[in-house]
Amino acid sequence: MRLWSSQLGLAVFAAAVMVVSGQENSLEDLDFSIYQNDLLPHPFHSSAKQSPAPWYLENIGGGDKDCPPCFNCMLPAFECKHFANCSEYDGKCKCPPGFGGDECKQPLCGALSDGRERDPRQGDHCECPEGWEGINCNAIMIQYVQWIKFVIPWSQLVVMALVIEVALRYSKTTKCAMLQVCNVIELHRKILETLKDQIPQVTFSCNKNKEDCDFQFWVDEIESFYCHLDECTFDQEYGYDSNKTNYACQTIDCRCMPGEMLCGKDGSIDLTDLLKDEIKGPATFKCTDGDCAFSEPAMDDLISAVFGDDSIFLSCSSGECLHYTFVPGFERPERPTNWTAFVAGLAGVTGFLILTGLGVWYFAKGNESSGYFKLDDDEAGKLMHEHIPATLIFNNISYEVNKLRILNGVTGIVHPGQVMAIMGASGAGKTSLLDILAKRTKSGTVGGEIYVNGHAIPNSQYKKVIGYVDQEDTMIPTLTVYETVLYSALLRLPRTMSTAAKRFRVMETLQELGIDSIKDSKIGSSGSRSISGGERRRVAIACELVTSPSILFLDEPTSGLDAYNAYNVVESLVTLARDYNRTVIFTIHQPRSNIVALFDHLLLLAKGHTIFSGQQMRVQSYFKSIGYDCPPGFNIADYLVDLTMHVSMPDQNEAQQDVGSSSSVEHSNRPIARRRGSLREEQEAALYTPHAPAGQTSGAVDTMENPNAEWASELGSRQTRLRNERLLKNFQASNVEAIAETGETRSNVSINSGTDKDTISPHLAQLIDGYKKSVVAVAVQDDIERALSHASVDDEDPAVPMAPNNIKVVSSHERPRWFTQFRILADRTFKNLYRNPMLMFAHYTIAVVLALLCGGLFYKVENTIAGFQNRMGLFFFFEALLGFMCLTSLQVFSNERILFVRERANGYYSPITYFLSKVLFDIIPLRVVPPLMIGLISYHMIGLVDGTTELLKFLLVLILFNLTAAALCLAIGVVFKDLSMANLLSSMVMLFSMLFAGLLLNKDSMSPYFAWLKYLSFFQYALEALLVNELIYLQLVEERFGLSIDVPGATILSTFGFNAKNYWPDVIKLSIMFASFIAFAFAWLQLFVKERR
Repeated sequence: MRLWSSQLGLAVFAAAVMVVSGQENSLEDLDFSIYQNDLLPHPFHSSAKQSPAPWYLENIGGGDKDCPPCFNCMLPAFECKHFANCSEYDGKCKCPPGFGGDECKQPLCGALSDGRERDPRQGDHCECPEGWEGINCNAIMIQYVQWIKFVIPWSQLVVMALVIEVALRYSKTTKCAMLQVCNVIELHRKILETLKDQIPQVTFSCNKNKEDCDFQFWVDEIESFYCHLDECTFDQEYGYDSNKTNYACQTIDCRCMPGEMLCGKDGSIDLTDLLKDEIKGPATFKCTDGDCAFSEPAMDDLISAVFGDDSIFLSCSSGECLHYTFVPGFERPERPTNWTAFVAGLAGVTGFLILTGLGVWYFAKGNESSGYFKLDDDEAGKLMHEHIPATLIFNNISYEVNKLRILNGVTGIVHPGQVMAIMGASGAGKTSLLDILAKRTKSGTVGGEIYVNGHAIPNSQYKKVIGYVDQEDTMIPTLTVYETVLYSALLRLPRTMSTAAKRFRVMETLQELGIDSIKDSKIGSSGSRSISGGERRRVAIACELVTSPSILFLDEPTSGLDAYNAYNVVESLVTLARDYNRTVIFTIHQPRSNIVALFDHLLLLAKGHTIFSGQQMRVQSYFKSIGYDCPPGFNIADYLVDLTMHVSMPDQNEAQQDVGSSSSVEHSNRPIARRRGSLREEQEAALYTPHAPAGQTSGAVDTMENPNAEWASELGSRQTRLRNERLLKNFQASNVEAIAETGETRSNVSINSGTDKDTISPHLAQLIDGYKKSVVAVAVQDDIERALSHASVDDEDPAVPMAPNNIKVVSSHERPRWFTQFRILADRTFKNLYRNPMLMFAHYTIAVVLALLCGGLFYKVENTIAGFQNRMGLFFFFEALLGFMCLTSLQVFSNERILFVRERANGYYSPITYFLSKVLFDIIPLRVVPPLMIGLISYHMIGLVDGTTELLKFLLVLILFNLTAAALCLAIGVVFKDLSMANLLSSMVMLFSMLFAGLLLNKDSMSPYFAWLKYLSFFQYALEALLVNELIYLQLVEERFGLSIDVPGATILSTFGFNAKNYWPDVIKLSIMFASFIAFAFAWLQLFVKERR
C-alpha cells in the first residue's frame, strides 16, 4: 500500500504542477519516467500510454482514459521480448543476460560479472570493459583470461570462489550457462551484398539445466530477430587439440524486431510472418574448432531460396563463468602420438642423408676439366696486352730488428728480361732481402729505396704487379694440381681474359714446369701423400708463374728438387723473363753449375753485407782478381757460398796465422793417421785464403790485379797437401802483413751503424771494402743512376709515357670483382667440403642418433610438474649438445690460416670474400642442418606442444642458438693462432654461458653484483625462448594429497625467473649476438690477421 501510495502521490503532484503552470495539456501529454531507486527497484516508463489505463488511474483526473499507463507485462498490451518470463508479482520482465529495459529489448553494456549494475546502451555501440567483448559485452576475451591466470599465484587457485574457464575459443559444450558471439563468415556473399556492407552477427546462449537456448541475429549491432529453442541436448566429441560440439533443439520460436533490418526497415524484406508461422524446428547448432553452423529446415529453405546458401555459417567465440569446483571434473584425453609427423620427419632426414651421400660421391668422382684449349691469337696474347716492362732498383737497403742489424747497404738493379739470383750462406739475409724487395710486412725497421722504372710506387699498386713464392708451400690438400693452379689464375689474371684463356694459361704453365702429367693428382697432406715434395714445390711456383707477373720473387724455388728438376724450374723462370719480358728475382742455395750459367745477375751476401752484386759472367774473374780463384772442377756457386762462410768465421785470422808456422810443419811430420783430422782445415786454408797474383810479393789483397798461380786439383794426396802448404808459406809474410795492417782497425769494429750478428772478421771486411772499390760496384751504381736520371727526364716531359701523371709506371690490370671472387672461393670451399666429408657426416650422425635417443627417453612427456622438469632438462641438453658440437668451428679458419695470410699478401682476393665463403659453407651444412634433424625427429616423439607454428618457432630457436655458438667459436678461432688455446677458451665460454642459463642457477636469486652476467649468456635466451614456446598455453596438473591442482605453465616459468612474454625478444637478442660475433670475427680478420715477417 505504501508503494502504490507513493506512486499515486507522484502522479497527483505532477498533475498539480501542470494546473498551476497554466498548461492545458492533460496527463497523457506528460512524458515522464520513474527510474530505479530504493523504493522502485525496477523503473517504469511512459511508453505504456497507448495501453488501457490501469485500475489505479481510472479515478485520477475525473477518470481520464487517455492517461499513460505504466508497464505491466501481465497486461495484454505489454510483451516481454526475447521470450523473457514475466513476474506475476510486480509485472516486470525477467530479462536474459545482456538485455534490459521494460521489454528486455535494450542491450546492456558493462561486464557480465557486474550483474544488475550494468547500464543500458547509449547509442549504437557498447564500450566494453577490459577483458570483455561482444555486442552486449557478454563474451570474455581469451587474452583477459590468460592475464588473470598470470597474476594469480597458483597456490591460491584452489581457494578462489570463482574462476574464468579457459575453454573460450573453439567449440565447447556448456556446463551451466554459456554465451557465444559469432560473425557471419564471408562465404555468405549474397547475404553480405543484401545487407549493403552492414556487418551481420549472431549471439547464442544456452542453459544446460533448463535445456534451452537463445539465438539473436544482429545487423550493425542492431537486433533484427531472435529465437528461443527448447528441449535441447548437448553433445561434444573431445580431441586432444580440437573439439566438436553439437546442440540439437526440438522446438524453436522466433520473432522479428518491428521496423528493423530484415523485418520491414526501409523496404527490406520482412520475415515477420515467416519467422512466426514457419520456423518451428527442429534446429541444430554445430561447431568444430570455432567454425559453427546454425540450421533449421524452414530457415534453410529461406536462405537457400533468397541467398543461395545452405545454412548460416558462423565463426564463434564462447565463454562461461564457473565455480572452480567444476573445472577439475574435466579430464583431457590422452595425448595422441603423432606418428605421421614423426615418420615424415624421419623420412625427410633419411632422404636428405641419402641425397647428400650421393652428391658427395658424384662430385668427388669428377675433377675440374683439364683438357686442352684452342685459342685465337688475341686470347693467347692477353698476358702481354698493355704490359709495361719493370726495371727494379734497390739502393742502400738496410734492415734492423731489436738493434740487431740484419742487412746493411745492399744495392742492385734488375732490368726486364733478366734474372737475378741472391746467394749466400744460411743466415746471410737472403730471405729478409727478398721480403723487403717484395714489400712484405716486416716486424723490424727497413731502410733504403725501392724504385720501379725509376719511380717509387704505392704498395697497393706494387703488389698487383708482383708475384711471390714462399719457401714453404701451403695448399689445400683435397684439390688437384690443375685445380690449385686454376684457382690462382681465376682470382688473379686480368678480368678481361676469358675463362678459356685462363685455363689455357694454366695448362701452359703446367707444361713449362713439367707437371702436366700429374695435373689430375690431388695435392695431398702429410698423412696422405699424393705427389712428391719436389712436385708440390713446382705446383707452388706454378700458382705464381701462371699470372706472368711483371716482377716475380721466389724464395728457394729449387728447394727439395733434384738437379734435373731444379734446372727445369730455373729454366722456366728464365724463359718467362726473356720471352715475356718479365723481371725475376729469387734466392738460391748452392745451385748446380749449369743453373748458375742461366743467371743474368748475381747478388752475393755475407752476414747482411754485399760482397758482390753485378753480372754473373763477371763473378769468377772478379774474385780471381782479388785473390780468390775458384780451382778447376769446382762449382763456382759452391765455392762462393763456402767462401762467405769461412771469411765470416771470427777465428779466421787465427787459423791463417797457424798456416806455415813451426807447429804446422811439425804437424806435417806426424803420422798420416794422426793428421787425418786436419785435412779439412788444410783444404779450406788452401781454397779460401786470399793469394797474391804471380810475381807479386806484397801489397794489400784487395788491390791485386793479376791472377794467382795455378792450383792443383788433386788435394787428396800427400804431395799436393805439402805443395799447398809450401805455396801458402811463401805468401804468408805478405798476407799476414796485409791482414795485420787491416785487422788492427777492423778486427773488433763493426762496419754497421747497428750491432752485427757477429763481429766482422778481417777477411770479410776486406771483401766488403774490396767490392765497394771495385769496377763491378761502380758499374752497378752507374746503371742505377742512369735509370733514375732517365725517369727524372721523363717526368719533366708530359708526352713521355712513363710520366706518373699521365700513364701508369707499371701495368696493373683489374682483378675480378668481389662477387666473382666470392663465387670462385665458394666453389673451392665446396670442393674441399665434399672431398673431405667426414666432419659433415659426423655432425649428421650424432644429430640423428641423439635425436632418436632423446625421443625414446622423453617419449610422450606428461603435462605435470615432473613433465616440466623433463622439458627443461631436454632443452638444456639440446643446447649443450649443439654448443659443444660448434667447437668444430674453430678449425674453419685455423686450418687455412697460413694459406689465407699468404694469399692475402699475394693479392688473391679481398678478405670479405674469403670470410663469407668460409662462413657460408660452415653455417648451412654444419650449423643449420643438424638442429633441423634434431627437431624434426624428436619433436613429435617427445610430444611437445602440437602445432606447425610452435614447431617452426622451436626450430628457429635451435638454429639461432647453433649459429650464435658457432659464430662465437669462429671469432675465438680467428683471434687465437694456437688451436689448443682456442679450444680451451671456447669450452670455458660455453660452460660460463651454461651456468647462467637458468637451470643450474635461478636468475632471480643471484646477487645484484653478478646478476648482470646473465645478460651475456646466449644459453639463457635460447632456453627461455624454448620454454615459453612450449609452456605459454600449457596447463600443468599436479596430484598432491588426493587433490588435483591445475598450474598454469606461465606461473612455473615465472617461478624459475623466466618471462612468459620474452619469446620474440629472446629471438632478437640471439640474432644480435650472432651478428655481433660474426662482425667481430671479420673485423679481427681484416685488421689483425696479416703477414708479418
